[in-house]
Amino acid sequence: MTRFYRLMLEKKLSPAEALREAQLEMQLQTEWKSPYYWAAFTLQGEWR
Repeated sequence: MTRFYRLMLEKKLSPAEALREAQLEMQLQTEWKSPYYWAAFTLQGEWR
């Protein structure tokens, strides 16, 4: 979640873009590479 909000607030990405970037960042790190850690995060509600 920290990565998601950092990307959304500091880099001004949309919620969908920030979520995707956070997932990609986590996949690159050995300890967080498994989908177990990042696959469950989804967007809910009105995001436009």
